[in-house]
Amino acid sequence: MSTADRPRSLEPDLTLKDGPDAPPDARVALADTWRDPPGLIGWFSAVNHKTIARRFIVTTFSFFLLAGVLALVMRTQLARPGNRLVGPDLYDQLFTIHGTTMMFLFAVPVMQAVAMYLIPLMLGARSVAFPRMNAYAYWVFVFGGLLLYVAFALGAGPRSGWFSYVPLAGPDYATGKGSDVWAQMITFTELPALLEAVVLITTILKMRAPGMSLNRLPLFAWATLVTQFMVLFAMPAIMLASTALILDRLVGTQFYNPALGGDVLLWQHLFWFFGHPEVYLIFIPALGFMSSIIPTFSRRPIFGYSAMVLALIAIAFFAFGLWVHHMFATAVPELGKSFFTAASVLIAAPSGIQIFCWLATLLTGKLSLKTPMLFVMAFFFILVLGGLSGVMLGSVSLDLQVHDTYFVVAHLHYVLIGGAVFPLFGAFYYWFPKITGRMLGETLGHWHFWLFFIGFNLTFFPMHLLGLQGMPRRVWTYPPGMGWSGMNALATAGAYLMAVAVLLFLFNVVRSRRRGEQAPADPWGGGTLEWSVPSPPPPHNFDVLPVVHGRDPLWERKREPGSVSGLAVHAREVLTTGVLAAAPDTRPLFPSPSPWPFLSAVATTVFFIGSIYTPTAVWWGTVPVAAAMIAWFWPTRRSNRIARALERWPGDGRERTAQRAARRAQPHPAMRAEPWVARPSSLDVRGLPSFGFGHRSLMWWATAGLMLIEGSVFAVAVGMYFYLRAVNASWPMNAPAPALLWGSLNTLVLLVSMWPNALAKRAAERDSRERARLWLAVCLVFALVFLVVRGFEFASLNVMWYANAYGSIVWLLLGLHTTHLITDTIDTAVLALLLFTGPFEGKRLLDTSENAIYWNFVVLSWLPIYAVIYLAPRIHF
Repeated sequence: MSTADRPRSLEPDLTLKDGPDAPPDARVALADTWRDPPGLIGWFSAVNHKTIARRFIVTTFSFFLLAGVLALVMRTQLARPGNRLVGPDLYDQLFTIHGTTMMFLFAVPVMQAVAMYLIPLMLGARSVAFPRMNAYAYWVFVFGGLLLYVAFALGAGPRSGWFSYVPLAGPDYATGKGSDVWAQMITFTELPALLEAVVLITTILKMRAPGMSLNRLPLFAWATLVTQFMVLFAMPAIMLASTALILDRLVGTQFYNPALGGDVLLWQHLFWFFGHPEVYLIFIPALGFMSSIIPTFSRRPIFGYSAMVLALIAIAFFAFGLWVHHMFATAVPELGKSFFTAASVLIAAPSGIQIFCWLATLLTGKLSLKTPMLFVMAFFFILVLGGLSGVMLGSVSLDLQVHDTYFVVAHLHYVLIGGAVFPLFGAFYYWFPKITGRMLGETLGHWHFWLFFIGFNLTFFPMHLLGLQGMPRRVWTYPPGMGWSGMNALATAGAYLMAVAVLLFLFNVVRSRRRGEQAPADPWGGGTLEWSVPSPPPPHNFDVLPVVHGRDPLWERKREPGSVSGLAVHAREVLTTGVLAAAPDTRPLFPSPSPWPFLSAVATTVFFIGSIYTPTAVWWGTVPVAAAMIAWFWPTRRSNRIARALERWPGDGRERTAQRAARRAQPHPAMRAEPWVARPSSLDVRGLPSFGFGHRSLMWWATAGLMLIEGSVFAVAVGMYFYLRAVNASWPMNAPAPALLWGSLNTLVLLVSMWPNALAKRAAERDSRERARLWLAVCLVFALVFLVVRGFEFASLNVMWYANAYGSIVWLLLGLHTTHLITDTIDTAVLALLLFTGPFEGKRLLDTSENAIYWNFVVLSWLPIYAVIYLAPRIHF
């Protein structure tokens, strides 16, 4: 295709190479291309990361306000002894929903929401990876939060605490649907958290501006990256724990029933393996806020960049070794407790490194005490107090004395509010001008800070003393004469003062949003890329993608800024870069706005809620989910036409051969030489391929993220098996070992199926559509054979899921693997149909390659499950 024949709608703006400023017509075209469509249907079809992030922030903050109202009711109830404002049943619902909202509907989601808005702007990208998946995650989150509050309004709220301990939350004690709603709400909220983690990880690793190598990554992006990897490994534990809980309640499994081999401490191990890292899922992003705000208002780069990054990674690593310090009052072996005590103390070291680096930055800089900095300074005072009480609770002897008292409540809020909410408010004041184009009122900001700071300490510091005086947590009232009334009255007064401060903040937001001072692009003089674009940013973020030469690009004066040219302005084309050095890699085409993520979320909601009331919803509920998602991924004629046209650039007779070579090669030949990183001139990326195989592909990273999530799920499930085996001397509960025939036959079928998968992958990477679809069809036949054999396998099992804990865990392991196999079978069938009869574009070959990788994972994940189910019962220790 010659340049003259190229469709005008796909023409890149060739003048962008002349400098960082785009011509007005290109700027208008980019805005039209990247903005969300108007109207009601357009509102439900939005996929722009800024639109979704703003909705996420507003929604999570609304849940924060609702949880705050519940807290005020509880504090009013406890203001004086013998109060009868609410009864015990309602109080149980209040503290359950308050804690659940704060931990699952506010703290983690709001951190991801802020990152979803800022990360592409900080990295010099036009979008996040997988924008439709981002929109789907938001809608699932909204529906999950609404489920909890609708159930509460209808009198069916959960009553077992935000930790939902069994047997209190089990079928014998928690009657009604409250605990079922809680368990499904966990799935509702953790699913979007996992999806957002994959989106953010891929965005950070693959969509950075050229030159933004990992050692130039903003510290907020580092904090986000570390946090999202923690999400991938922590969230599956609570999802599997809540799934086991709802299975115990609805279909009669016995995971937590000691009478039939289950164990109640299994819930605590699973919950706190997630629960303590969750504290750092909240805390580490707040550290990123601090590392963004402090350099700006100190007027100098952060001190100890490398130490800060290593400290973030160390905190994440140690966070997974602390969960048992929530269980010191249980029958955990004393030697084990000592190890967790050591880990609880040790994690303070990397946190201290961060604090000293911030202090060094502040002391050697030129400090400006604006409202964001006030919240940052409060962080030091409050978090140090919370951290000290945390180290105290890490001691077994002290923990046993104050366990389940208000001392723990005080520590929890000093860490979470001091370590997260105060920096979050600072972040709101800092980035509000960028999001809205208006400045928040500085005077009102000072009032907000001081009222919130004083109110917080009035509320929670007395709780330390209440706990030391013996007041237990989670009590709805207390008798006179205990000596607790004065401190409780003081805490209640502080809670109302905090409420006034939050109302003042809301007034400031509404007032400033309407008639606040207009914000320039960089009102604070920041050094990162988000301050280089207008406030608020245009739909496409950057008129011209930047080239980065330092950690603080806007403070870098040694080189002139560079820019990227050659991307289409009338198509959603983006630039991906290498993981380490951020060398330009590919220029994939992103999907357009679509209502299918919303409709898929509706179908998912029907599936989850229906399963609360009837197990058959698991079967019939999958049909609309599958239909919606197939429609979501099915290519339209227009997208197919645009993608195929973009793949044919540059236009000469050798373009197809060049495309094939580039897909198999390392970064494009023009980008291989090291000097491009240092050159200040423009980079013309028109020669890059539209996609690449392996780690060059965004889909490869999505597949890798999915495999990490599912690998974590399988690992937790296998861990559950061996835990239950360890606490049951008669394992496998006097049941005969399962017959080897069907399991071994299935193993053979799966192992042989890897051969046609490898051939399909090889054919796809060699650009052979005919061979790829042939071998993909063979793979589909193997998958169907496996499912038939799996049916015989289920029919021949030696025990049912309701018989005892052994039967429950065996059926869970088989059910998890079968679910993943069915999902991949459907994906293979749809992909084969596209290759045979559907709209075809080159990216379908990439999908074939990624499908083969995932199929190999499904095969290999079966091997440990096979060993556990069929071989472990035959081995006697």
